[in-house]
Amino acid sequence: MTEEEFQSLKDTWVKEPSSGKKEYCIGCYSKDDWEFIHEELKKDGSLEDNIPTSSVTVTDDKLNSDTRGVYLLTDAEAEDLKKHSRVQYVHINTAAYPGTYKTNPDDFCASEPLSPKQRYSTTVKHTRDVGADTGETLLSSYLPTIPNSSLLNRGSYQLLRHTKKIDSWNGQNDTTIIESDTDQYGTGEDVDLIVCDQDMWFGHIEFQNPALISNIKQSNNSSASSTSAPINYIGGNVLRSGYSSSSTTGTCDLLDLVLDAPYYIDPAWFEADAGNRLTTRWDGTTVPVESVARSWWSNSSQRSSEFASAGTITSSSITNYTRAGSNGSNTAYHTGAGSHGTPCASQAYGRQYGWAYNANKWFLNLYGTNSIGFENGFDIQKIFHQNKPVNPKYGTKDPTVSSNSWGFRQRVFIFPTFLSGYYYFRQGLTGGTGVSWSYPSSMPAFMNNFHYQTIRAPEYVDGFSTLTAGNELIESGVIFVTAAGNQNQKQVQSNHPDYNNYFASTASTNFVDAKTYSAYSEFSSVYTYNSLNRPGFPQQIGVDRTTTPYTYKTISIGALDDDFTGSGQERKADYSNMGNTIDCWASADMTLSATDDNTSTRYNRFDAYYTYNSSNSVESEDRTFNGTSSACPITAGLIATKVQYNRDWTYADVKNWLSNTVGDLTTTYFYAGTEATTATDSNWSDDFNLQGASPRIIYDARTKETITMTITGEDLKFTGDMTILNN
Repeated sequence: MTEEEFQSLKDTWVKEPSSGKKEYCIGCYSKDDWEFIHEELKKDGSLEDNIPTSSVTVTDDKLNSDTRGVYLLTDAEAEDLKKHSRVQYVHINTAAYPGTYKTNPDDFCASEPLSPKQRYSTTVKHTRDVGADTGETLLSSYLPTIPNSSLLNRGSYQLLRHTKKIDSWNGQNDTTIIESDTDQYGTGEDVDLIVCDQDMWFGHIEFQNPALISNIKQSNNSSASSTSAPINYIGGNVLRSGYSSSSTTGTCDLLDLVLDAPYYIDPAWFEADAGNRLTTRWDGTTVPVESVARSWWSNSSQRSSEFASAGTITSSSITNYTRAGSNGSNTAYHTGAGSHGTPCASQAYGRQYGWAYNANKWFLNLYGTNSIGFENGFDIQKIFHQNKPVNPKYGTKDPTVSSNSWGFRQRVFIFPTFLSGYYYFRQGLTGGTGVSWSYPSSMPAFMNNFHYQTIRAPEYVDGFSTLTAGNELIESGVIFVTAAGNQNQKQVQSNHPDYNNYFASTASTNFVDAKTYSAYSEFSSVYTYNSLNRPGFPQQIGVDRTTTPYTYKTISIGALDDDFTGSGQERKADYSNMGNTIDCWASADMTLSATDDNTSTRYNRFDAYYTYNSSNSVESEDRTFNGTSSACPITAGLIATKVQYNRDWTYADVKNWLSNTVGDLTTTYFYAGTEATTATDSNWSDDFNLQGASPRIIYDARTKETITMTITGEDLKFTGDMTILNN
């Protein structure tokens, strides 16, 4: 429970009296000492020094103990008794006064450490700019053809940058290689982190437990090498040995939400006919037979009665969902055509590149080849979140964080869509007279700055089944982290003057009539508003329009550039969306990640091959990764390390932590620019302009409240236990 809720309850309990007799615990050095003190305290008229002369009431003589008891004393009597040579301690019996001394039980569950812990036992190499971007020279010392052991666990900048508020490269060249460990407070343990993306490769060494694989070799496959894991890395997945009746422990950390979660939710069903319903995955994990897992989702009779009403997924999209297509194995890359899922997963919870390397690691093929689809994907996550087992360590279900590096887009100002029309800038919803424009000669600046001739899909009109499913997912309590988009598009809150900016094909068109059918064939009967500066889909899921401004419940992440301004400030990536709906910024441009074989440019790693169960793996490689697609999983992983210690957090708590604890950087460190205020304002052409967004870069700030003090004067004296934290 929150501190406020606990305090309200605490106020109803017995409190310590301000005066008079109180319960005190008294302890002595030996049995003989305690028997002596006990008898003297009970006497009426004791002559013993430091003992009250009047008889003392015994409230608990603790017959189970030889050296202690509880007695009623005044504060003065307690202080005097402490001086007796046979008395070891005298202190208030806090158990008698819970209204004064009771601690929130949540404080005893997974307490956040006072200081961050080392990730590795040695330093590793980090650089902010690998130099592989367009027009740049590759930093060959960091990405050589044959990496040596010094490049084991190289970390790019998505780890080191977010360990503290001020950038470690501040005042240095962005290509500087920093030798450093990466300290962090949490690792995501006991948090379900779901990466929702295209099909991906589970067999990458990034997702394998090094203790359970062998014969790890370099990229040239000529000599045996080693790989290492973070110091407190757990390894394996939640279906490891000891889960239910399973006796297997797999090498792979990942599980698929469609194909593996049914066993996690409903072990009794699968184990009732284990020979036909369970199998051993390529890595040694006991998992459901694929067809049985799919049936569990689609047919309520193919599960335990306890879950008969949990909800079903009846779409034909589930039929073609397979391990080979969506996950791959150690000896085969996934057969799906996607290349986006593997880097996203590695940056969320990978052993080398992710923040939450001890999370419960789930993957969902949401929109790739033979994917489950968006509406079904929302429903599956909701069902999983609501029906997963209670973690016996805490007596509650583990929190769920969902990472979503995708978004609906709309092509604009390009055939066959709008090549001319009327725009409405800060004219409200009733339109009035629009201003005529044509592409490209007379487009106003605020419509001419979009990258790739697309915008993040304008707001979808309500009455759309997929949107409803998204709303239900948010309301179930899943923390939904989303990429803001890569269109250089301003996205603002509902009370911002740009919120209702839109375009139409005719003059004098009201906002509600300015709409277009969705660009996606599966949603071709659904309208989107022709809004230009509202959060689109999926940022809009779960929005509460009863508040002012509207409450957007998704966590929207902007992309941080790897390069600095000429003045040495950090800056947004030139393509990143911006505006005051962006909750924070995270590393994005030219980060490093794991990859599969579907990426054109790949880089060798030191630990490229491994052997499991006498089978040699295909090659594991790395790639550079960009965009809000990168910023999103990095942030989701970091958020999971915070939810680890705050298991009741909602989206609102995450946003409050970002706003009030992580906080904003000054313009000394982060370039903000000047927000544009007119349709033709020259500030629209500044691609690094935050356009009113907070200059807030997420970092590993502690979640507990800290107090800032300024202390001045002479002959100052401090006593007692103190902890000084420097975030």
